[in-house]
Amino acid sequence: MAKEIIKFDVMRKTWNKISKFHDGLDGSNFELEVYKKMFNLFHFGHYYYYIFNAATATIEWMSEEVKDVLGVSEPITAEYIFENIHPQDRKRFIEHEHAVTKFFEQLPPEKVLKYKVTYDYRLKDFFGNYKWILQQVVTIQSDENGAVIRTLGVHTDISYLKRDNKPSGLSFLGLEGEPSYYNVAVDRLIFIPSDEIFTSREKQILELVVLGKSSKEISQKLHISKYTVDTHRKNILAKSGCETVPELIAKAIQESWV
Repeated sequence: MAKEIIKFDVMRKTWNKISKFHDGLDGSNFELEVYKKMFNLFHFGHYYYYIFNAATATIEWMSEEVKDVLGVSEPITAEYIFENIHPQDRKRFIEHEHAVTKFFEQLPPEKVLKYKVTYDYRLKDFFGNYKWILQQVVTIQSDENGAVIRTLGVHTDISYLKRDNKPSGLSFLGLEGEPSYYNVAVDRLIFIPSDEIFTSREKQILELVVLGKSSKEISQKLHISKYTVDTHRKNILAKSGCETVPELIAKAIQESWV
């Protein structure tokens, strides 16, 4: 346990750094950002939301759906999550969080709120079983210096999609027209924007496909013809290199396309 506390203290220092040593006490002016950013967090199946204060390294709020994912009856702490990450994934988690800090340090302050961070790892539930968790995080409170003070995150159980049991990479998805960075190499930390595989319309359709929507349902939601949807779906399959929809869904999650 002492060794785990030491490691969590390392994480606490990393989060203090990304918050630029802000005291984290100002809880105003981010409520509206929560509602705006919830639309940028892709979720399906079993998931729960949480608000994390990077300055104090504490989870300030967690939705009750955590019990459906992890089987716990009460909200959990950041330290609890860290201690229950699979031993083989803990080092990668630390490396990813260090890389996240480096990424946000090099951003101008006005762009801090314009990125979603995604990666996955195995997390032990109340019953001792490990589940693959897709972690998506967006900043909901910053300051004039570009400090990441509070973040909104969602943890989604994607165990049923992990056929090969391999982790996905660390990705920074640009919002509001910002470039994205897929599968960043954390050992080099060279942030080069990735080429977009899909058009904005194809991304919309891909998200709905992952949610299990049919072409008819997609056409009704996007107000386009079913023929147009089917054409986009064929193009998406071709660009992704996938032959089936289940393969496409698994790869879309693996590659952080949604």
